[in-house]
Amino acid sequence: MKKAKTLFTVVGTVMAGRTALARMRQARIDADRLELLDAFLNVAVVITGLIVIVRRLRRGEEEA
Repeated sequence: MKKAKTLFTVVGTVMAGRTALARMRQARIDADRLELLDAFLNVAVVITGLIVIVRRLRRGEEEA
């Protein structure tokens, strides 16, 4: 069960990352600085989430 939760968390985070990158690309095409900033911050959140997941996996911690 723990592995399934971790897998869903990783998949969700990766999908969020793909969406954030797509938004960033579109904001660059549209030259919309506010959307670009928002997309950049979303990418930062995704990266932080992935780092936390990796740390939990290394430590063997359960999902919170």
